[in-house]
Amino acid sequence: MSSTHSIARNLSRRDTLAALCATLVGGLSACSKQAPLRISGHPWPGYEPLFFAETQKQFSDAVVFQHLPTIKESIDALREGRTDAAMLTLDEVIALQTQGMDLRVVLVMDVSKGADALVARKETQTLAQLRGKRIGLEPSTLGELMMSMVLERAGLKRADVKPVFIDYERQESAYLANSIDALITYEPVVGRLVGKGAIKLVSTRDLPDSIFDVLAVRADVISRSAEALEQVIRGHFWALEQLRRNPWDTAYRMVPHAGVSAEELMESFRGLDLPDLVANRRYLARSNGDMVKIVEKLSAIMVASGAIKAAVNAADLFTDAYLPRSQN
Repeated sequence: MSSTHSIARNLSRRDTLAALCATLVGGLSACSKQAPLRISGHPWPGYEPLFFAETQKQFSDAVVFQHLPTIKESIDALREGRTDAAMLTLDEVIALQTQGMDLRVVLVMDVSKGADALVARKETQTLAQLRGKRIGLEPSTLGELMMSMVLERAGLKRADVKPVFIDYERQESAYLANSIDALITYEPVVGRLVGKGAIKLVSTRDLPDSIFDVLAVRADVISRSAEALEQVIRGHFWALEQLRRNPWDTAYRMVPHAGVSAEELMESFRGLDLPDLVANRRYLARSNGDMVKIVEKLSAIMVASGAIKAAVNAADLFTDAYLPRSQN
């Protein structure tokens, strides 16, 4: 406004009106070009189909991917307004919602069916034997959720074990250095440690419908991003179809971004369910959708563990409005 006022002081009334009109028109023109939808995510097998679709030029410049190293970076980007959407675990979305960040889940990307697990040394044969042990976990809502479910299954309380917070990038080395006795982690670290002698005491195969990865969008940008969102979701399903038709070829082409071998990637996929369009409709349906019960269940676990103070309104957390009408 100050530059417009400066112009106005040096022009006639007629010229001032012309200058104002030019300023307004220029502003409207700039606004007419829609800002791209910014989506952040980090390397994780369940996110790789969407990143693969990006490398295969499935999206226009209406979509911009932000490649970040960790889930924490994506959460920080959301909090600071540096991104519009993020690939996150559902428990993290629930936690952010309770902290006042209004998000909508528009896509279920994967469901853990063994990809998240607690591994331990061979002398620890049962969950009850975790008593007094040092258990490594990621300092995140996901780590706390897994710890809560593991302890409940073991019949132990948090005071019965020694939690050790370790960032995901350091978990494998910490376990191999004997800094911890057991570790709550996820693929591909699970597979690598099992290959080196660790045993998998419990995994999300034993804890169904607990760990979901989703695409969550800020509610304040979702309406202006409808076309971009639909494009992104179609691209995700396109990549799933490529993975279904040519699994090994697609996995090899995902390797540069995933940062793991095709063999490790395929092993990780075996521990994940990658819901297609039909399954997503079932999860995200506004009436009688599976996600309501799942969110209510997770919220209750998180409240009981102290991860959140109050349950979220499940019905406000997701929408199926941006799913394509057909797979093609």
